[in-house]
Formats: sequence, C-alpha cells, structure tokens
Amino acid sequence: MISEKFNYIINNFDPKDNNQLSDLKHLFNKYPYSQTISAYYLKSIKSQGVNNFSRILSRAAILSFDRANLKNWMTTETFLDNKKEINKDLEDKFTFLDWFDKISNESDSKIDEKLNLIETFIDKKSNLIIKEKDSEYKFKPKEHDKNDPELITETLAKILTNQKKYKKAIKAYKILSLKYPKKSSFFADHIKKIKRLEKK
Repeated sequence: MISEKFNYIINNFDPKDNNQLSDLKHLFNKYPYSQTISAYYLKSIKSQGVNNFSRILSRAAILSFDRANLKNWMTTETFLDNKKEINKDLEDKFTFLDWFDKISNESDSKIDEKLNLIETFIDKKSNLIIKEKDSEYKFKPKEHDKNDPELITETLAKILTNQKKYKKAIKAYKILSLKYPKKSSFFADHIKKIKRLEKK
C-alpha cells in the first residue's frame, strides 16, 4: 500500500497538491532516513510555502548524497504537461529490444558479406595455377674461414695442443701474438713448448 502510494506520487508528482503533501509528510515521518522521500517532501513544502521548510531542508541536506543535485532538484520547475510530451517522444523511439534486433541484423549482414568475400576468394584461388618450387629451402650456415683471426682464441689454441694438432696450435698462437701484442712473449713461450712436444 505504501509503495503503491509512493510510486503514484513519483510518477504523478505535483508539488502544489495538498493530498500529495500530506502523503509525503506521512511517508517522511515513517521513513525519516529516505533521501528520495525527503527530497520530494521538501519540494512540496517549498512550493506550498509551509513554515517548517528550513528544518526539513537541513534534514534533507544531511540525507542527500550530493547537495548540488538537491539544489538542482529544488530550483527546477516541475511541469506535468512536459511529461506527456516526453512520453509521446519515447513511444516513437525504439525500445531496447528493437535496437538489439536492429544491431544484430546489421551485424549478421556484415558477417554474411565477409563470408561471401572469403568464398569468392577461395573459388578464384582454386582457378589460379600455383608454381611450386622444386627444392625446399634448406638452412646453409655461412662458412667461415678457419683461419679467421677473430675466431682464434687462447682456449682454441689449448684445445688444439691437447688434441696433438701442433701445427694448427702454433699457427693459432702466432695469430694471437699478432692480435694481442702485449701477450706476445707469453704466446712465444707456448710456441716453444709446442715445438718441444712436437719433437718428442
């Protein structure tokens, strides 16, 4: 009963109606912490010039989440004639389901266009002659010069010595002595050791 009364007041709000003012007063006393009821009651009191406006205003301001909205609500005029015009405009517009149907139909047609485009491409592709390569691509690593000085390291020279490839080890140490002149005496000692091992 109370919710029906409140819904009726919200849908047909007239701040100058005395019956609505008394109903709002009853609701305001029964539900003193309702922001919506206090805002509607406050607007009715202001429109009818009732003397307890300042007390209700302070309570409504405390209950309000946003006082700027409360101020806008209080300063705007409520016109019942405009409601009829708004409802008339709303009847002309699409409902949510109408919009949903319209959008889904458009998206279906776009999908159909894309599918047709793909099918025509596949048909044309089957008519094309594709030349296949006789040989498959095989990975061929770049061949480096085995005597490349950048690849010669001290570790490589030691490995060659351990593998008893003395000529290659001597060559590696000669390249290293040219590459690192500060260590040339060190590499010369290694070359002498390798030559001794070679004679054995």
